[in-house]
Amino acid sequence: MADTYIVDRDAEVKSDYIAPNIVTVALAMNGKLLTKTITPNNEIAYNQAYLYRFFNRDINTLSDLFSLVKVLLNKPQCCIVRGIAKYDDEEKKQRRLFHGDDATIIEQNQNWYALDIDGYGECTGDLKQDTKSVLLALGLQDVEAFVVPSSGYMRKPGIRIRIFLWNSVKISCSALKKHFTKYNNIVDTALFHPIQPIYIARPRFIGLSDPCKVLWKWISGSQIYTEIPNLYNNSNDRPEEQYTRKQAERFFDSFLRDVFNIEKDRHNWLYNKTIALGKWIWQDLLDEDTVVEELYLATAVWSGNRKKDMQTIQDGIRDGKREMEGKR
Repeated sequence: MADTYIVDRDAEVKSDYIAPNIVTVALAMNGKLLTKTITPNNEIAYNQAYLYRFFNRDINTLSDLFSLVKVLLNKPQCCIVRGIAKYDDEEKKQRRLFHGDDATIIEQNQNWYALDIDGYGECTGDLKQDTKSVLLALGLQDVEAFVVPSSGYMRKPGIRIRIFLWNSVKISCSALKKHFTKYNNIVDTALFHPIQPIYIARPRFIGLSDPCKVLWKWISGSQIYTEIPNLYNNSNDRPEEQYTRKQAERFFDSFLRDVFNIEKDRHNWLYNKTIALGKWIWQDLLDEDTVVEELYLATAVWSGNRKKDMQTIQDGIRDGKREMEGKR
């Protein structure tokens, strides 16, 4: 079957309220290091870290991500993941994906993504030139990006770097993996997973100096983003995007404020909104009684058929919950 776009019925509703892109910073506990230690005679791998504290950071542009990554170059206990911490708090948690009560990471589509290049081609030692060679091989030669060297850059054969880019639409990890599989001789597609660590920090060098004198480069381009579509063959391929409780509450507050600005086609608007709310209620992110009560009170400003208002709210919540039940 040819690839086709499958559109989430309430995707447009969500897009009006969607949070900015989020980067989750994972801080390893118990002194674990998320970088290699290099000595003249040995290379010590990353520590096995089991407990983390997670911090969600909003970003709006590739430049925002660039600023964060430059800080993390000197934070050997930190990495980032493309998934989102379900609970952004002080508790220590394991890095678990994203279904069920034990989940600590959920997936949301993001514009930002990273490419792991691990031994492609011939390394020149010029970080900018090597990055442009990789982008050319991927058909992305005129796209804006930034790059940091991996721990093996200039120490092992081939180009070993991490490239960060911004896509034109928010895209899932699975769609990225599908797109870049044809370039698996260049890109390590294992990075396209919501809980896969994206290591940033420079290695610790003991008894020798870091061969990389340039630790990052911004790559200018006439295109500010890539154009990879978020395609699925059918609706069953498309996972339901999940949200944190903090996001759901923020979105609901936005819905309530918008009630006062709706003048036409009110009940279609209300129905579409409450489908999204029903999904969040099903995920235990919002309380159903509170949602119904507050929406009903808010829609009193319409001075219309109050019985119909309540029925629309209940129908939308019911249908949103049913859609979630169908995805179990």
